[in-house]
Amino acid sequence: MKRIRLAAILAAAVLTLSLCACDILSDMTGIDVFSDQGTASPDDLPLTDGTIDYHVDGDGYWIIDKVEYQRSSLYDPLDTPYSYLHLTERSEEMRSLYGALSQAVYCLSDKPCDDYSGLYELRPIVINGIFSRKEVASALTSVLNDEPQIFWMTTDFVLTTDEKKQQTTVELHSSYKPQQVVRMISELNTSLSSFYSGLTANMTPYEREEYVYTYLIKNCTYDDNVSSSDGYGDKHPSIYDLYGVLVDRKAVCEGYSRAFDYLCSQIGVEAVCICGTADTENDEDVTVSSGLHMWNAVQLDDEWYWTDCTWDDWDEDEDLGDVFYYLNITDDVLFFDHTVDKTYDEITEDEYDKLESYINTFVPPACTATEYCYYLREGVKLIEPDAGQLADGFVAAADKNRKSLIVIVDNDRYTPDSMADALFEGSQPYYEALDEANEQLSGVRLNADADAVYYTDDDRKMLIFEIIYE
Repeated sequence: MKRIRLAAILAAAVLTLSLCACDILSDMTGIDVFSDQGTASPDDLPLTDGTIDYHVDGDGYWIIDKVEYQRSSLYDPLDTPYSYLHLTERSEEMRSLYGALSQAVYCLSDKPCDDYSGLYELRPIVINGIFSRKEVASALTSVLNDEPQIFWMTTDFVLTTDEKKQQTTVELHSSYKPQQVVRMISELNTSLSSFYSGLTANMTPYEREEYVYTYLIKNCTYDDNVSSSDGYGDKHPSIYDLYGVLVDRKAVCEGYSRAFDYLCSQIGVEAVCICGTADTENDEDVTVSSGLHMWNAVQLDDEWYWTDCTWDDWDEDEDLGDVFYYLNITDDVLFFDHTVDKTYDEITEDEYDKLESYINTFVPPACTATEYCYYLREGVKLIEPDAGQLADGFVAAADKNRKSLIVIVDNDRYTPDSMADALFEGSQPYYEALDEANEQLSGVRLNADADAVYYTDDDRKMLIFEIIYE
């Protein structure tokens, strides 16, 4: 009697994507100044000490003199300020503005803002020269993109110019009181030990990137409350930042992308945050709408790739937990459902004044390489319904304890559905492959008697088989 299969159609996860200004969390009391805190890591994976030094000045500002988050000694961090370096307006004045903003973020006050409810003042900066709102926004966004660990500063600001003195004053804001920021830095430092404890020596840049990607997806959940509750994001600003991802373990796309950027940079992998829109499909009426979104680009072997860990976080379907559709993809694949925003240099002042979201300070060159595309690299290609090739794929996936096997249909004569049909016809190559794989495996066995469950993706010409172990 032939064994049977269960087929399913793979649908894109519907994510409500949001970028907005933030408010404060509930009050937190107490100050924890950290030094070498966190979960113990293996002896061969040493961590540097985390430190924070601060003082309160005569005006009541909390001045953070130094913050050093703990990191793994296995890999050297990168310090490539892509956003700043790629500002075309790199005049001495713009460099001064960028520098002043990057210093002001460490001067906090517990005084509430007059202009933005729920936010707190940072020390205003006064700088020579007349700067437009677009120029200030460009420099401010550059600071946040270059230093995603600055989780407390918002993109909101108040701009005042004095034509007579030829000076510009910029009032900046924090989502939290200074006491909260100090405590949250401590908690963030503690949580980093969990991330670093999973690293091993001699990992390639691709392996390190995949480790970051997998860690975020396994340890953070997309917070759907942002779309179902009005004002939720204002009351829970951490969903937009590194703290929300690593400590609260709940975030939206902005938090995911900033965490990916920061963690990659700390282990020597080049990454940047990218803003734009993404199309989501409403399953009920099959309509498609665009929403604000943030994701990343990463550089491996001097080639750029797109990544979007938010869209690979299948919280509602754990069986697909290690099938990554958006890890290191090309322009052709990304632009099917993503659109990259323009840069500040590509818009006018009038266009900027009408914006309601972030905009890019740097966009990578064309992403056309496929060497490190996850599903091409980790999947098995089938030209024909060949049991031997499929068995090799099952063995490779089982050796890595995968939950799924990705099959790339590499023949125009087959669609994913017709290839699936062929794998269950005649001698049933699918089950033959399971039997062959079990002959090669040691330590684990595949359940060759279980009904097959698979998913299809016509756009990428893929079959995804759930791997069922005995």
